[in-house]
Amino acid sequence: PHGATMLRLVDLPPLDDIPASAPRIAVFANGASFGWRRAALLASVDGGATFAPAGTTALPAVMGTMRSALPDRSTALIDRRSSVEVELVNASLALFDADMPALLGGANLAMIGHEAVQFGRAEPLGGARWRLSELWRGRRGTEASTTGHGVGEGFVLLEPRAIALLSPEQAVPGVIVMASGIGDADPWPTATSMTAGRALRPLSPVALRAERLPSGDTHITWVRRSRAGWGWTDTVEAALGEEREAYRITWGAELSTETDAPFWLYSAAARTADAAAGRATIRLLVMQLGGGGASHPAALDVSTL
Repeated sequence: PHGATMLRLVDLPPLDDIPASAPRIAVFANGASFGWRRAALLASVDGGATFAPAGTTALPAVMGTMRSALPDRSTALIDRRSSVEVELVNASLALFDADMPALLGGANLAMIGHEAVQFGRAEPLGGARWRLSELWRGRRGTEASTTGHGVGEGFVLLEPRAIALLSPEQAVPGVIVMASGIGDADPWPTATSMTAGRALRPLSPVALRAERLPSGDTHITWVRRSRAGWGWTDTVEAALGEEREAYRITWGAELSTETDAPFWLYSAAARTADAAAGRATIRLLVMQLGGGGASHPAALDVSTL
């Protein structure tokens, strides 16, 4: 039997070295029945008042639900201590181990909630349950989504063959997608994406540092990242990947400035004023700006004393 369709929408992060020029909302689908194959799609951008054709689903996705919470861990290390359990939508689906070269090549990349995670080991627990371990966290610029995970979050393996992209006109915040397969009936299966355009946003800066100069000024530096620079080519600067290089620095409740270079001078006068106001430290937030919006902020605490 074909069975009913199960849908999941993902506002995709950047997945390749070609910067996206339009939002990428992907539709993933499968069914609780082993016989599920495909369904027609309809999309609504007006809260469900009207629906328009949105093509068909791609090949069946490896997807499911988290049965344990993904802990908060560093994105700078391979997590060999934690593990999580996932229950796939049916027992005919399988996950596989991946060695280091395969992981470096992008294998076993999955969305857990809004975070992209890679896993090196997949242990079958019986039925449709699997235990995932040797975790690589915050992949593809999703470091800001490593916290707040819980039981019941969605899981989907990001396989290109399973991705059906909505058109740019339909890839908007709040889009509702409805499936109509031979095993579906009213109420029709639906899924909603509350966000859009994640692939368009610059990546947050890294390696923030503060150096106090003899003049009393503090030199703040950081390293930019690029949506077109995942390959880390030796001796070659990563392409900018944006229309122009620009950053916004904010601190305090209302103070902000912008710069077109990956550094900024926190003046001695500003530092003295902040100290006089009773702030022993200030938290600087640095965001890279692009045509698709601002990156998630990178934070640095700077002493005013």
